[in-house]
Amino acid sequence: MKRHPANPVNLVITFSLSFALLACNNAGTPGLSVSDRATSLAQTAAALLTSTAVASITPVTATQPPTATTTPAPTATETPVPATSLPTPTITPTPCPNDSDFVSDISIPDGKQEAAGAAFTKTWRLKNNGQCAWTRDFTLRNVGGEVMGGATINLPNAVPVGATIDLSVAFVAPSGHGKHISRWQLFTPEGVAFGTKPFVQIMVP
Repeated sequence: MKRHPANPVNLVITFSLSFALLACNNAGTPGLSVSDRATSLAQTAAALLTSTAVASITPVTATQPPTATTTPAPTATETPVPATSLPTPTITPTPCPNDSDFVSDISIPDGKQEAAGAAFTKTWRLKNNGQCAWTRDFTLRNVGGEVMGGATINLPNAVPVGATIDLSVAFVAPSGHGKHISRWQLFTPEGVAFGTKPFVQIMVP
């Protein structure tokens, strides 16, 4: 229960009344001297003042310090890394080994005489001794000597491995007398030359 502090005026009144009561009481008590009475009154007054001071002290209630609020540390969020698909390796096919072999001259043997300006056809027999079949996209082209009017030709038909084919080119004999030679070779569709180099050789008188 909360007590109000003692009023000084009330303390003075209380002290005066107590002093008068003590004086009356002590007056009827024989054998007490004036000094004894004064001492008794002083002790009584001191007791009253002490009890009043004690009653006026308001007890201090201990205050509970506020509880510190702990803020949870933010949790690190791990960002998922999307899986990346590896590129599919490109496999480059190994070029097929092509080869050809000369078998024989079907027409116009070497050194045959041809008149200047005369038209003639040279035919060679070639064999596919490579590892890939020849298609009609393979060609026979001039690779050296005199052209003598000859033109590049495509194979007339496909040639399996191990098979032979007869290839013919039309020529015109040069006007100059003497020996004339024209060299030819097979080419793949990609333009790669391979194999033997058949030739035609004539004499213009």
